[in-house]
Amino acid sequence: MPRKRKSKIERVRTYLLSGKKLTPKSALTRFGTMRLAAIIHVLRTSFNMNIETDTSKKYATYSLVS
Repeated sequence: MPRKRKSKIERVRTYLLSGKKLTPKSALTRFGTMRLAAIIHVLRTSFNMNIETDTSKKYATYSLVS
């Protein structure tokens, strides 16, 4: 029986819970998603995760607030 793959939301959630930061470019290469902001929105609303957005550069960097 084949194993079920994790969804992109679950994979991004696991990645952030490990304490790492995530940018749209790294999300594209790691998870194959171009909709990182939408995934972050779902994590904030459905999972009540406290995710910080750093927009000091030309792109957003997301990290979990500890």
